[in-house]
Amino acid sequence: MSNVMDYKMFIDGQWVDAHSGETMDVINPSNQEVVARVPKCGPLDIDRAVDAARSSFESGVWANKSKSERAHVLGQIALLLLKNTDRLAYLESLTSGACIRRTGFIDLGTAIMSFHTAAHLLDDMPEIEHARRAPSAPLHSYTVREPIGVCAGIAPWNVPIMIASWKMAPCLAMGNSMVFKPASITPVTALEIARLAKEAGLPDGVLNVVTGPGASAGSYLAGHPGVDKVSLTGSTEVGRDITHRAADTIKKVTLELGGKSPLIILDDADMEVAINMGLLAFLYHQGQICLSGTRLFVPRKMQDELVAGMVKRIKTLKIGNQMDPVSDQGPIANLQQLQTIMRYVEIGKQEGAELVCGGNRLSGAEYDRGFFFEPTVFANCTNQMTQAREEIFGPVQCVIPYDDVDEAIAMANDSPYGLAGGVVSTNVARAQLLARKMRTGTVWINNYHFIRPDAPFGGYKQSGVGRECAFEGLYEYSEVKHICQDLTPEAKDKFWNPFLGFVY
Repeated sequence: MSNVMDYKMFIDGQWVDAHSGETMDVINPSNQEVVARVPKCGPLDIDRAVDAARSSFESGVWANKSKSERAHVLGQIALLLLKNTDRLAYLESLTSGACIRRTGFIDLGTAIMSFHTAAHLLDDMPEIEHARRAPSAPLHSYTVREPIGVCAGIAPWNVPIMIASWKMAPCLAMGNSMVFKPASITPVTALEIARLAKEAGLPDGVLNVVTGPGASAGSYLAGHPGVDKVSLTGSTEVGRDITHRAADTIKKVTLELGGKSPLIILDDADMEVAINMGLLAFLYHQGQICLSGTRLFVPRKMQDELVAGMVKRIKTLKIGNQMDPVSDQGPIANLQQLQTIMRYVEIGKQEGAELVCGGNRLSGAEYDRGFFFEPTVFANCTNQMTQAREEIFGPVQCVIPYDDVDEAIAMANDSPYGLAGGVVSTNVARAQLLARKMRTGTVWINNYHFIRPDAPFGGYKQSGVGRECAFEGLYEYSEVKHICQDLTPEAKDKFWNPFLGFVY
């Protein structure tokens, strides 16, 4: 217990305990050891954070800075993230279960690029935008973008530092103040970003980080009358609740929610590439990614070879402690999620899917204290099975055979979700055509899981509202004001006079 890291919340530029004095344990999911403690905030703490954010916004200490001044601070945050990559990757892996081999490169790289890209996009954003067509009257019209005010960011536990950066960077870029609540089981790296942001020159009160349970703290924050906008990444169920809470004061919302994404293998696909993509789509971070491609549509004649190839590859994977650089797969993030995965596997068996690989919690000296689960593949699934309709959020792949491409795209789109999708093909034109037919916010062709901070990300249907990243992500954190000026100096020249019967 002597190695447990004690953290405080970051409110108004200060490190503070919860008003109640209560704390929460943060564990390592490989062995359930307590590695950190954070305050367990309550309503009074959130009130304090929102008040700090409001005061900083109304003072103009950040909102009134020029674009170049804000961009400079964002660039400094990116630089400090880069300088602290090793420590942040360690903390990210330790608490989330993500393999250390990945976090230092992809997760931290994405976080750094999110701040860096936001700074550059801010520099490229026009100060004003003129009306696109000439007016039919002597008027000058233009629009400006202004900050919304106080924004709440609520993040899940799967890729904490990445999603924190997706919300913080555009929010701050546009001149807002923020109260950010990370997931209760992975709060540490968000607190570290707050520390670095202060070091980078961000004024006190502009970024506040509170730590507490989502069911109480997150819900209270989302409904807080002092909050003008809520950005949530989480399940569709939580998204519905947050939307209801935000509705009372008509808050703006950005929601990145659940998914059950399709990956379509075409009959001209290279088999090795298809096997590679089929595994990448559902094994990235042990399948605990909302855009995971967990409905694998494959031509019926190719199913046996594809599945056999996937199983062969899975048997070579090293599943173990996420802090070991040789581990390919780490633990599931928590016991509750492990139990959810196990329940869905049993449902798959009961509904008649063919279990060809995995399906069990791992046991033995290396695994008994952690939350480890075998990569699992079901073949001969149908698109109506429970595991093909509902998000499992674990390393479970559902292979669904099809007979023609029209059937495949119809099944791919037959889902309440529309977050992401993929196509594997050697025919570029054919793949592009299929991508346009997919009702999803992102489509990958011959790759999967690659998200760029300079390209918009978000979902169709019940996978969300709005977009993160790129210009679209910055715009989500702004109000648009139209300013219309009459250019005629004297009353007698006003163009509306004849309509109102004014005679001079």
